[in-house]
Amino acid sequence: MSVPEFNAKKHEQYRTINVNGMFGGVRMGYIEAVVYTEESDLTKALGTAQVNPNKMEVDRILQCRLLWDPIQLKATSLWLNNKVKEYETLFGPIPSPEEVAEKQKRKGTGQ
Repeated sequence: MSVPEFNAKKHEQYRTINVNGMFGGVRMGYIEAVVYTEESDLTKALGTAQVNPNKMEVDRILQCRLLWDPIQLKATSLWLNNKVKEYETLFGPIPSPEEVAEKQKRKGTGQ
């Protein structure tokens, strides 16, 4: 039996999403995640005579919903873990979200 030739093609709605976060959970037979981005809305902050940064808003835009069967989720997890290791080998350690939050907290208190 011969191996078929595979052709990669982009879907007409193919796009790049800058992932700012994901939210979801476990369901019977699949895992669900909604991918979102965050964009600064400066309209109100800049819409006054004196620029007011306290009026800045962030729009959270739901980009897409991903559904994984458990086997594909495990394969995706392994792939992502390998990409994290590869990135850290090339560019150095990636801090955890907790480390980033702690650094921001110390920065805010001047420590």
